[in-house]
Amino acid sequence: KQWYQRRVAITAGGYNNKRYRDHAGSDVCSNLYSMLIGMDGKSYNFYKDLKGHTFDYTGNFSMKFENIQGDAFAAPSRLCVTVPLRKSRYPEWSWRSGARCVALADHILRTAASAISEIRADVKTHGSWNEGKGGELRIEKPSQNILLRSTVEIKDGDILLRFCVGLPARGRSICGDWAADICCNTVHKVVTRSCCDDVGDLDRVKECVECYEDQEYMRAQLDERGLVAFVPNGAILPRSAGHLDTPLTGSNVVPFQSPSSLMVDFTRPNKGLISGMGIKRGCTLITGGGFHGKTTLLSALKMGVYSKIPGDGREYLVTTSTATKIRAEDGRSITGVDISCFISNLPQNKDTTVFCSEDASGSTSQAAAIMEYIELGGSCLMIDEDTAATNFMIRDNKIQLLLPASKEPIKPFLYRVRELYQKFGLSTLVVVGGAGDYFDVADRVLLMDSYLAVDVTDKAKEIAAAHPASIPQLEPIVTPKARAIEPRCFSAFAGKVKVDLAGISYSVGETMTKLDLSALEQLVETGQVRFIHEVLRKLSTDAKYSRSSTLKDLLTALETDINKSGLGCVKEQSDWLSRPRLFELGAAINRYRNLSLRRQ
Repeated sequence: KQWYQRRVAITAGGYNNKRYRDHAGSDVCSNLYSMLIGMDGKSYNFYKDLKGHTFDYTGNFSMKFENIQGDAFAAPSRLCVTVPLRKSRYPEWSWRSGARCVALADHILRTAASAISEIRADVKTHGSWNEGKGGELRIEKPSQNILLRSTVEIKDGDILLRFCVGLPARGRSICGDWAADICCNTVHKVVTRSCCDDVGDLDRVKECVECYEDQEYMRAQLDERGLVAFVPNGAILPRSAGHLDTPLTGSNVVPFQSPSSLMVDFTRPNKGLISGMGIKRGCTLITGGGFHGKTTLLSALKMGVYSKIPGDGREYLVTTSTATKIRAEDGRSITGVDISCFISNLPQNKDTTVFCSEDASGSTSQAAAIMEYIELGGSCLMIDEDTAATNFMIRDNKIQLLLPASKEPIKPFLYRVRELYQKFGLSTLVVVGGAGDYFDVADRVLLMDSYLAVDVTDKAKEIAAAHPASIPQLEPIVTPKARAIEPRCFSAFAGKVKVDLAGISYSVGETMTKLDLSALEQLVETGQVRFIHEVLRKLSTDAKYSRSSTLKDLLTALETDINKSGLGCVKEQSDWLSRPRLFELGAAINRYRNLSLRRQ
């Protein structure tokens, strides 16, 4: 049969059709095998009989279908495998704490994804109506970051693994023997390799859980040591390509080395002493010539809010958990944000204390992002001049002579940097290559020279003293009022949506609209966007969250639920979700075009 031949071609090692028909799966999951063989040739709807059953695999683990697709062209079916920890190969030390459970689940996910890829089980067969189609088994491929995910969870003494499977068909008829091979043999092979093989590489498991545990410990130590970030000596910061997050390799790669003036040490619980650059609170500038590594350093720092896998090159580079990078976002939506400390006296007397716009400029979007971040309690802001609005960042002396302050609504970020730190404790990491006026407000200045960091603070201060910037005295910043959200405004997310890393597409009447999240550079997995969608959907229906008085209160209540109940608190059958930070959740809400505020 043609679909058999195609499957043989894409399956590692192939199989003998007769042996496959006689024995496939019968010895690893006999009841599932019998059901699928009995369905062969029947209407595709008979697959739905699988739901509600729990299938045992030789006493080592069990599986159940959480969702059955309507036909071979629909989104794949979802199945969940449960492996009791006591029957897995993992010793108790690997899951004795919450942090180690997260790291172990991440390791299991990577092992399962690797096993699926190696046997090419994730290759979908495409055919005409009368040919075989479907047949792929997939699991979410993780990023370089270790996150809390629902794809693999360690919960109540069990390991839970969630897969997607394209149940195969010819036309509208079930391919029972092919389905039996996938659901019995392939699932058994992948789960056994990732969870149940004898001994396995326990040294690698130990390295993974200890590496994650150490990074979480170091990040928690930053605040009490007066630091916002730490970059270890020997770290490999550049990535292999603009669309990849794997480390750059080769003889030309320059490992990071801290300037001696900024060197600090950490003692890790598992791996002991580590040295590197400590960035203190306040305003830190990163400067240097083009292509010398300024943005590379800032990009590594913005991702330091997540712990990395061993071998990433940035493991043990940690940034305070609240750090957020912002950028100019022409066209974004803004609802009820007080940006008057940055922008006021607009033409036609437009109010900037409760500023709203469906089509924000670069400067207004950046001002709003800062005030929204302060509203959520952020403590470290990152800005790269390459992606910032120039008129928001600085006004040089010549422009000031031509255009007096009375004619310019924008008060540049330069004028507010010190006050933001003194009043709100808001530290800043700013990449500048053409705005030397920032020397006047910086606490320290790093120069990237051929990918090496040099502390040039003293020299920068000398230049600033000899050529002082013109920074006027402004009215003090007024603490922004907390805004209350009307959760029912998110009802559009209760229907069908399309999710990718760049955002969520949803329907408003007959029109498809997108919640654009492409500017949120610290979203690293599509599973995080899926979780954001599930949160927005839940907010529109759960009366519990309507009682929250402010946006921050709402997000704090949600964080409490996640810490208590895991990602399942927003969806009972949580498929391939990854945990975002509170700040990305808040940023997504703030960018929603139909956002509605509630009077307090």
